[in-house]
Amino acid sequence: MKESAWNFKCGEFKSYIQNQADTSIPVAEIFETWRESQCLRKKFKEITVKEAADNPQLINELWEDLHKMSAESKYKLPYKKEDRQAELIENLAENYHINKTRTQVKILTGHHKNEDTGQEFNYTIEAVVAPREDKGVESAGEVEIVGNVNSTPAIDGGEGYFYGGNYNWERKGQRMNAWSVHQLLSECGFNTTESITKRRAPSVVFLNLKTPCPDWLGSAGKTKIDVKPYQHDIAIALSTLAYKIPSYHGKGHRATIQYYNSREKSAQDYLDVFLRKRFQEIRANPSLKTKDRITQRGVWYRIRPIMVADGFQPKKNWSTTAVYIAGLIKIRCKELFRLTREDLGIIASSRATMYYMGNHYPVNIDNFQELARNGVAVIVIEKEGIADLFYEFADKYGVALVHTQGRFTEDGKELIEAVKEYWSFIGILVDFDAVGNEIPKATKSKTPIIGINKGTISWLQQNGYEITIPDVEEEYTPSIRTNDPYLRRYRIELDSVAQKVGAEGLWKYVMDRVKELAAPDGLDYRNVIGRPSAEVLYPAVINEFLSYLVRHTNHTTNAE
Repeated sequence: MKESAWNFKCGEFKSYIQNQADTSIPVAEIFETWRESQCLRKKFKEITVKEAADNPQLINELWEDLHKMSAESKYKLPYKKEDRQAELIENLAENYHINKTRTQVKILTGHHKNEDTGQEFNYTIEAVVAPREDKGVESAGEVEIVGNVNSTPAIDGGEGYFYGGNYNWERKGQRMNAWSVHQLLSECGFNTTESITKRRAPSVVFLNLKTPCPDWLGSAGKTKIDVKPYQHDIAIALSTLAYKIPSYHGKGHRATIQYYNSREKSAQDYLDVFLRKRFQEIRANPSLKTKDRITQRGVWYRIRPIMVADGFQPKKNWSTTAVYIAGLIKIRCKELFRLTREDLGIIASSRATMYYMGNHYPVNIDNFQELARNGVAVIVIEKEGIADLFYEFADKYGVALVHTQGRFTEDGKELIEAVKEYWSFIGILVDFDAVGNEIPKATKSKTPIIGINKGTISWLQQNGYEITIPDVEEEYTPSIRTNDPYLRRYRIELDSVAQKVGAEGLWKYVMDRVKELAAPDGLDYRNVIGRPSAEVLYPAVINEFLSYLVRHTNHTTNAE
């Protein structure tokens, strides 16, 4: 948890309050551990979290109160630098055969302030460059990067977090720059294109960024961060250490070497890396199987940004690669771990059924009239697996979900019309693409369309979610003709939005649209509210008297 108001952007602060699990407690309680909590006025000990979350003015007042205390401008390390440096060397030596005496270590602290967002925070960079003793001149210039954010390794075990950026430093009065940590090290002598005499000894680099505010980029899989606040200090730390690692200059080695051309990573390689990391996460926290369920398409949206960043080129097109990866998931789960994809919280194509209050009902000609009575509202979902992501939220709202596996069957069309006959609300949730545009037109009478579209992104932005259209759109070639110029080239899929803002974020948008589309009549809750038993309606004095009679009877009678 972030412990200072200065760590938050305005939108993040609003979202933090609105996403609290317990909304009945005083709003002051959620800030008790924050350094600025003493600045809150007494009235926030009486106002509940729900009252604050529903009132933008109160959120602004909270923001202003907490910012009365200045941000902490200087970071105090919780340890002695010398002790931590020794610890870093020993930790690295446990996994690599390194030369400890020649290992270089640097720990530095920094402070970031963003005038535009008001965000302000401190951070620490821990960097180690260690020559390896298990590799010789034949590996001259080789370097392995172990990248971490808050002591958590990158998904690829290397520099994944620090790919991209503008790293600048100086070398003998000359300004140097690089767009990644790997290129930076290459400029410092860790490469295999220069002559051996110019290459540095094969080494391992450990880089750990400790920050309260990692700004994650790409998918929900958290594969890289916005390095702008830290890139200059990272460049200074790594370049300073790298230049201290000895090269082979003057060693008498010939300036020739056989180059090792490793094969390019395949789409399956990327999937395997993702699945192995997923396996470790599930083993450490089994609840992720339900809290962080992913559709097969969702797996693709977590992997794709990494492939793009690596410069991966699909053999045909990205759509074909997506289908290929989705088809491999079940096979690779079995081959790698002898598990099903469900064991890793990856859900397959959903059911052509209605889900309502924990039960699944196949939709057919014999039961659609009965099923039409279920729920405060019925949401018909095109996309595979999205219904599965919504189960938890649908139960709380008494909403029925129908998954159609794409275009409507005749039974599906009959169900839609039957729901309308009972004066219940029914809406359609589809991808923003050419096919999704056509699906609602197949209903027998006009049916409300919940989304998604570009307006979905605007709504999410206005409600505190950091998402843009480029984050979720992808190029594709539609399989059918469309009159929409945007949809001729781009699409936005439900899975992509869900992976960016989470299932709960997408669900909030859906329910907001449902309430908007159901106006002015609103939703009919009578069929989901059960009639209470008679004794629940008795006055308290009657219930107390009846309780007395039960206690008295139990006391004066015994079983023979």
